[in-house]
Amino acid sequence: MIDSEIGLVYTENRKIFALKNSSIEVPLENVITADGWNATQPLLTANKSMPGPTIFLYENQTITIIVQNNLVNEPVTIHWHGIDQLGWPAMDGVAFVTQCPILPGQSFNYTFQPRFSGTYWYHSHVGNQRDMGLFGAFIVRKKEDVPLEQQHIIQLQEWNHLYGAITLLKADLNGANTSESMSILINGKGEFGDNMAPLETYTVDINAKDLFRMINVGSASTFLFSIPGISLIVKETDGYPFRETIVDEIIIYPAERYDFELDLRTIQPGIYNMTVHILEGTKLEKGGEVLGLAFLNVTNLQSTTVESSGTRNKNTTVLNCPFDVYPNRPYTKCIPVSHLKSNEESLSFNFDLLSRSQESSTYFLNFGFPRPKGYSSINGRRFIWPTVSALSQPSELDTSCSNCDSETSCECTHSLTLKTGSEIIMVLTNVGNGSFISHPIHMHGHTFEVLKMGFPTVTENGDIIQNNDILCSPRLHNKESQCNNATWRNSSWMDYRNIPGINLLDPVRKDTIVVPYGGYSVIRIWATNPGIWFMHCHIDGHMVEGMALMLNESFENINQYLPDGLPTCHSFTNDPPVPQNAEQTSGSIDGRNNLCVVYAQFLDHVRSDFSFLSCCSKLCICLLFYVSLQNL
Repeated sequence: MIDSEIGLVYTENRKIFALKNSSIEVPLENVITADGWNATQPLLTANKSMPGPTIFLYENQTITIIVQNNLVNEPVTIHWHGIDQLGWPAMDGVAFVTQCPILPGQSFNYTFQPRFSGTYWYHSHVGNQRDMGLFGAFIVRKKEDVPLEQQHIIQLQEWNHLYGAITLLKADLNGANTSESMSILINGKGEFGDNMAPLETYTVDINAKDLFRMINVGSASTFLFSIPGISLIVKETDGYPFRETIVDEIIIYPAERYDFELDLRTIQPGIYNMTVHILEGTKLEKGGEVLGLAFLNVTNLQSTTVESSGTRNKNTTVLNCPFDVYPNRPYTKCIPVSHLKSNEESLSFNFDLLSRSQESSTYFLNFGFPRPKGYSSINGRRFIWPTVSALSQPSELDTSCSNCDSETSCECTHSLTLKTGSEIIMVLTNVGNGSFISHPIHMHGHTFEVLKMGFPTVTENGDIIQNNDILCSPRLHNKESQCNNATWRNSSWMDYRNIPGINLLDPVRKDTIVVPYGGYSVIRIWATNPGIWFMHCHIDGHMVEGMALMLNESFENINQYLPDGLPTCHSFTNDPPVPQNAEQTSGSIDGRNNLCVVYAQFLDHVRSDFSFLSCCSKLCICLLFYVSLQNL
């Protein structure tokens, strides 16, 4: 690890000291310690920190964020994860979907108005720059919110100190094992082995109701979070409140958020551990010896008498299971997210920019790696990124997927057209011969209602049998089918009101939902927010390799919500015309004499920094990106 002024540093007893003079203690804020491993890692970060600085604002406040790209080699965009961008479709920050990427030397002003309070976050949406450290919390507050000093942010990520993000991505795609996480970071801090690296510490008092905002900012891992001995009063997910639920542990998938308070009624003052485990495989078993750790300092400043705790229940309650019964974990009660109920506040929100119609459409979307090609895909369609901005240059876009069928995979710029005002039911499935792992699916431009989740069957010996509600093919068994054209096995369920157990009264709202291995999730939106919205798996390797599509929503109404002067972009081939009846010369390509097209791939390891600027009556933040190398 390196301090920019002092030089090499090392960790000891949760502190940092200068290597040349061990009597000099180095301030923690000057060094990104990660897990304390003495190695140099190239990062893309905000304000020389990982995570980047937290952005706070109030609901319905207009914010302008000025992004100036001073990087030497890399383009960049910033996505405001969970913000529905109602009426601001060009501000969603997805390269080649809602905008052209911001090239080195260029700037882009993101102006939008978050309407609902909650826990959100920002991150790059170019390649896997997010995995290089370009992310941070984005908190939208209510006027009557919990005091800021009683709000705590928990950002979870996996960490590999031997390989950079690009190397890990390439290794994953080639089936290597270098992506195995070596540690877990909480707010950018963790430890490796017994190196006693600095860890995050939170302080709460038993007489206060502090709010914790937890975000999984990791690239792939599913985490199990708990504070042993303290129950969690969970109140919100993905920015939207639901009826309070008391649990012992929370499973959190990439991109999800959960807000909770602590049940401290019977807790004695002292230091408690916050623990985070990585869950692996379809059974979500704790992986290896990797443990994320932070400290919770519980005080009693008013010397309040603490209630007797009585006899502790030996059962463990776990929130967000992708099954009804946790395999091989006796005395465990599962609460899937579909069992949560929105409260009255959440049910009163208005999510429509346009009027709703009486029309309804149902889409089945299967997420997986269907054989034989094994594409990371949706309905067998491996997403190919546009080379233009889909939002502002739709006439230059080819979204045909004609080479795909019910049992044939293909590569194309997969898009669904959603008719203005219509009710949209999506059945997100994870079955067929390409089902191997649960997928956290994120939808841009919307929060959706979670109407129902269908889970695999867990046998007494812990085996998992895929759910049979989905019919992949009329002639093939589900395990043999690619499941590119699925439907309900019970045809009467095509009227979703006939589906047993469906919740149309008070469903929980989310923008990221796990589609369980061997099961499905049923969600609902209305096509009342014109835009081109990205929908994808939030495991970065899956998204980069093609598990994504675009929602073309209310296309005829989009232009009125686009700002003037949006940049355009496209490839330039400069193909000369081919003379008619010309003979093909030896060595020529496609009949074009002396023409050779070379494709080059440029990979850079740089970092970025934000500087902040506040201005006038609306919130204005300036994000400046420039090149430097962050040493760990």
